[in-house]
Amino acid sequence: MLSLALARQASATPAPASGPLLYLARRGRARVTLLGFGDAKDDDWITPFIRRTLRSSTELWLEVSQEPGTEPDATSKREQLTHDPAGRSFFDVLEPAVRARALEYCAQLGIPREKLEAQRPWSAFYTINAAYWSRHPPSYQPRNPDETLLKLAKDAGKPVRYEMPDQLAFARFMAAMPDAAQSQYIVFLLDFLDDLAAGRSPVEFAWTHGDTTTGERAVERMRTRTPELYQIMQVQRNAWWAQTVDRLLDAGGTHLIAVGQMHVLGPDGIPKQLERRGIACRPLV
Repeated sequence: MLSLALARQASATPAPASGPLLYLARRGRARVTLLGFGDAKDDDWITPFIRRTLRSSTELWLEVSQEPGTEPDATSKREQLTHDPAGRSFFDVLEPAVRARALEYCAQLGIPREKLEAQRPWSAFYTINAAYWSRHPPSYQPRNPDETLLKLAKDAGKPVRYEMPDQLAFARFMAAMPDAAQSQYIVFLLDFLDDLAAGRSPVEFAWTHGDTTTGERAVERMRTRTPELYQIMQVQRNAWWAQTVDRLLDAGGTHLIAVGQMHVLGPDGIPKQLERRGIACRPLV
């Protein structure tokens, strides 16, 4: 009864315009609220409305759990997925133009070629990204909004569900991407690093005030410049989320889903895919 009362209170309260953009899908008394987040340097983005939404929710949904996995030898199995089963090197899988760019970044960031050679592109992505931020540390201590929400949910005794329930599931998903998408995953990263180096796309926090310009630009670039990657990361994954929202609405209750900002934006974002399923998903403003 208390949960239902809180749900009604949250649904009747408009989201503050100064906070992050949220979306609401509803069916009868069932509610699913979507939050798309980006980088954060503190927890000021957690508005009273978001706290009420989490408090009134049956459960919290996030993208990827940090747990290694429950299968025997899960960590070892994940490590195996960072290597190409045919024995090809990282550089063998990349398109020639991407290979040249990757080699340039290896030189700039001091990454020994042999450190990347044994990795698949999806895994090398994180090695290159970590090396960049090691050379160019931000002036603040980054905070992950999903980790903040995870802690709040656990402190409140809320169940937490995931698109990918552990790191082994994540590795299997990434390793299953075809070569073209793997190569484009590196393109997406290097384009972002090029923008940072040129001062075209500084890390910023406009999403915390409802400004989705940066995320929309990233979605459009992925759609037009790396289409195979876009199909997997936006079209396919967001279709899974839309199906999950549909199922949650059928089950009833109230639910909060928090995902990276790109997943709620663009022509194949979760709200648009819900609309194609006949489910209205409106922004809360």
